[in-house]
Amino acid sequence: MKLSKTAAKTAVGAAGIAALSVFSATTAMAEPAVQPFGTPEQLNDGAMATSYTVSNLGPANVTIPGYQPRGKLYQADVTARADRGTVTPVVSDFNARAANSDTYRVINTVPTPGGINPGPIGQGAAANGKIYFDVTGPPPDGVVYNDGVQDVLIWTSKA
Repeated sequence: MKLSKTAAKTAVGAAGIAALSVFSATTAMAEPAVQPFGTPEQLNDGAMATSYTVSNLGPANVTIPGYQPRGKLYQADVTARADRGTVTPVVSDFNARAANSDTYRVINTVPTPGGINPGPIGQGAAANGKIYFDVTGPPPDGVVYNDGVQDVLIWTSKA
């Protein structure tokens, strides 16, 4: 069966739209679930898996030696658990986020009081500590773990 040029172009266009629809659906399914504070979320990285739990986001009443805040310090409690393999918590990937999407990077340029140790954790073990944020705008109501490209784990008080 021979198709006319118009029919062939229509078929190619329809195939392209179908492929785009599948890609869009796959991308939409890749969106991270928004969890309430205190819920463990697992991050898989090949042979390794780390469960992070973030809780108790709120204003901090501490001084961080060697760090001069530009705004108000906030803190959150974090637990990193090695579910599979020996893992290393990537503290620098945490950010606090306000309802208007303002994002505040974690303070990781100096040691912090009670901060989570960024050293390796053996399978089945966990590390607990605090992470701190310098909030220069609206107060945050969530914490995200961002891999440098996209949010992959999200905790919020609104979930």
